[in-house]
Amino acid sequence: MKIYTKIKFALPLFIFLISFFNTVGQTQPEKNRILTDRFFVRAGVFVPDRKIEIGVNASLPTQEVGDISFDDTFGLKGAQTTFNFDFTWRFSKSRFWSVSGQYFRLSAKRGAVLKEDITWEDITFEAGSGVSGGFGFSLFRIFFGRVISTGQKHELGAGLGIHGARPDAFIEGNATINGREIGFQRQEVDILLPLPNIGAWYYWAPSPRWSFSAKVDWLFIDIGDISGGLWNISPGVAFQILDNLGVSVAYHYLDYYADLKQSNWKGSYSMQFNGPSFGVSANF
Repeated sequence: MKIYTKIKFALPLFIFLISFFNTVGQTQPEKNRILTDRFFVRAGVFVPDRKIEIGVNASLPTQEVGDISFDDTFGLKGAQTTFNFDFTWRFSKSRFWSVSGQYFRLSAKRGAVLKEDITWEDITFEAGSGVSGGFGFSLFRIFFGRVISTGQKHELGAGLGIHGARPDAFIEGNATINGREIGFQRQEVDILLPLPNIGAWYYWAPSPRWSFSAKVDWLFIDIGDISGGLWNISPGVAFQILDNLGVSVAYHYLDYYADLKQSNWKGSYSMQFNGPSFGVSANF
């Protein structure tokens, strides 16, 4: 009877202990939501320094035309604040496939008294004359990627994308052709270049709240009337405030350059932007 009583009380305890340790063994630590959620959207500000050089070829037989540094010529150096928007959508059932996008635009203009002659196409703006100049740059980025490796605290992926780079610029003021003054002129260019690229990303999330990321896009092409390339590099850190709300800081380095021989732009451009961005993100 005593043995039966002991077994009667020990058996439920034994079953409970087995169930408890089995449950504990099967429980996984919580993942950071940057590794699991289907949709992320981030809005913030981008504060880049910039370097802008643009050249438009002239057909004057005796004139050598180089790129015009808009930073130096028009005093446009320094940082500028602009809106930045990006998103990621893991659209497949496995969440291995994703599409992401990015958009921002920068523009600036200013008047200056020229220290030396500058030539835009066949028109010369002479040293000592007062002119105005400005530039703009819009970026539209779409990227399709697939996860290569994933785990409890990391994700590595790669894919293909396209950058819609749209540079534009203008110079206006009194101008001359072959030494003859022709009065006020405005010369401008505007072109949209679709630039395909390869890219990769990496997330490391040591805790459910903190995560670190690194993204890179690269391209070099030399096809027909276009040669050029791009670099888009962005390391960052994010903190998950709530389940569906986070904040982040990232550093962006963007470099776009091209030589063009098209009907609306025969010349070259080189545009570099580098600086931090600060954003608020929503995820679900």
